[in-house]
Amino acid sequence: MSFLAPALLAALAAIAIPIVVHLVQRDRRRVVQFPSLMFLRKIPNQSVKRRAIRHWPLLLLRIAAFALLALAFARPFWPGAGAAAAAGAGREVVLLLDTSHSMAYGGVWARAQAAAKQAVSGLGPADRGTVAFFGSEVEVGVRAASERAALAAAIDRAAPGAGATRYGPALRAAAGLLEASALPRREIILVSDFQKSGWDQAQETTLPPGVSLRTVPVGEATTANASIVSLAFARQEAPGGERITASARIVNRSGTALQNREVSLEVDGHREDTRQVSAAPNGVETVAFAPFTIAGRPARVTARLAADALPVDDAFHAVIAAGGRIPVLIIEAANPGPDASLYLARALAVGNEPGFETAIAPVDRVTAEQVGAASVVILNDTRPPSGAAGRMLEARVRAGMGLLVAAGDRSSWPDDAPDLLPCKPGAPVDRSGTTGGALGFVDYGHPVFDVFAAPRSGDLTAARMFRYRPCAPAQGATVVARFDDGNAALVERRVDAGTVLAWTSSLDSYWNDLALRPVFVPFVHQAMRHLGRYADAKGWRVVGEVVDPAELTRGLGLGSGARGLALGASSDGKAAVTLPHPTVLTPHGNPLDFADPSRTTFTLTEPGFYEVRSEGDKPGEGAAVAVNVSAAESDLTPFNPAELSAAVAGSSEGAAAGAAQPLTPEDDERRQSVWWFLLAAGVVLLAVEAVVAGRFPRIAQG
Repeated sequence: MSFLAPALLAALAAIAIPIVVHLVQRDRRRVVQFPSLMFLRKIPNQSVKRRAIRHWPLLLLRIAAFALLALAFARPFWPGAGAAAAAGAGREVVLLLDTSHSMAYGGVWARAQAAAKQAVSGLGPADRGTVAFFGSEVEVGVRAASERAALAAAIDRAAPGAGATRYGPALRAAAGLLEASALPRREIILVSDFQKSGWDQAQETTLPPGVSLRTVPVGEATTANASIVSLAFARQEAPGGERITASARIVNRSGTALQNREVSLEVDGHREDTRQVSAAPNGVETVAFAPFTIAGRPARVTARLAADALPVDDAFHAVIAAGGRIPVLIIEAANPGPDASLYLARALAVGNEPGFETAIAPVDRVTAEQVGAASVVILNDTRPPSGAAGRMLEARVRAGMGLLVAAGDRSSWPDDAPDLLPCKPGAPVDRSGTTGGALGFVDYGHPVFDVFAAPRSGDLTAARMFRYRPCAPAQGATVVARFDDGNAALVERRVDAGTVLAWTSSLDSYWNDLALRPVFVPFVHQAMRHLGRYADAKGWRVVGEVVDPAELTRGLGLGSGARGLALGASSDGKAAVTLPHPTVLTPHGNPLDFADPSRTTFTLTEPGFYEVRSEGDKPGEGAAVAVNVSAAESDLTPFNPAELSAAVAGSSEGAAAGAAQPLTPEDDERRQSVWWFLLAAGVVLLAVEAVVAGRFPRIAQG
């Protein structure tokens, strides 16, 4: 027998305590009153040792209890007994089966299933197995089962998915499954085509001590695969819509040339054009299709290559919408200055990603319908509108619309106007008698100014500011830019769901010369993009991404181009917003379950078109999400599995795949757990001792 903590055996010396208690007894002195002590001799009081132990059962109980407690804390074990037990105690095996889309190439999947079943059939009677499938995510099929039939059935039901290969997360998940196992031998069996793109050596993945890795490669020795990796669109204005020219980029990942492979273009399910493509070995080609016209609702576009040994990457899907324009309403004063909105209108007339639909109305004649149809309103050197238009303005801003206030010469904000301003403007500062002021501070991390952060992207500080209004920021407002004297130039404030920007000078050429500078157009465009919450539309997404369906329908009504969001003004002038729960359909038409109210997102697991329908949408009218497989997964180049085994072993102990790991003394002691039984026995003896001591009160009192 050995001990994990032999130093604690020194506690056995405590056995002497009950022996001393039994052999030594104090003799209690008795005081006797005596009339005279003159005839008595003084004798000193002394302790008297007993010559024999009279209560052996109690002494043995106490000695045994002390001995057991000391041995328990020393953690005894029998060396080699754990290894002997391990030889016949069985293994805990986690079988990792690669189900990424590259496993569908040729006969790879059939070999993978056969190899996985062979590993299951090799499990002994005392072994337990877990089958887990992995691509970009890990899914446990059958866990800790000793019945080989259940494990084999899970392998039969599996099939390659559309995800990409990720070895690191799969190995970490397998190590976690093995961590709680009490079996002495723990092993991971990895069945895969060992695609090079799936192993990121920068991610440190190390298996815990005692866990071995056995790799089973099932990939093809030589591969040939062609795939469509992207779609590009060129736009041209046309009567009633836009003419779109689509171009597909095709990659030939093969040592042989691609000869006259058919590639077609489909728009909303109808074939529009068919071409032939040829590509050199390991070459790239671009195929341009005949133009097609779109107008109104977005179009679902698919480029399809004639199928090869890996069909899943022979189709590429995208969604393209006409226009992508932000409706902007410029409200100017009832008696505007000359060319008050000229520079603004010209700046918004250029650009197409996004484009801007601009309308101009005087403040005394603007209607609630005009305000309601805009995504961004600019109060250009004027007061806010009153009446129904004013109530609609407040309601729309609070519901998410953007508002830009240019505080020029005619600008004012009555006390009874809605509380929307980011700051309270004061009397103008006049610096026209000098060279003027300039912007002294600009937050280049803000979305309005981030386009100017790169070198040679435009100098905002070159513009001269001759007049501007001091503006004390409201509570919760943020100063985005300041003039060189410290006064606020651009202030931002969130008002419920909307955003309000206040520019404390004019947007014409009277109070400053910013409108004459090259930076004016990008400044105005960035402000509109930010206020209109415009995001570059993603033509497609990749399997494995997580999508919030509300993001596909939020803010798309009332002139900004989508359904599902109802905005209006209530009787108190506040916004009434309703967003019905969407229905999400997979490319195969299966609805996703959102019965759990806490579930607000879904993961893209299939290539094709997901459809997000709001209440009232008919089939095909919902927002479409185009999903494609990872282009990196289409590269079937393998790597040596020994590199993976060596990288995750972490030390020379686990370098050999499948090698049995020696048991340490800690492993032996942990598996035997003798200390627990000794501790329990010691506690029981102490309880018995308490009962026995009650029968011998003098001895118990010592």
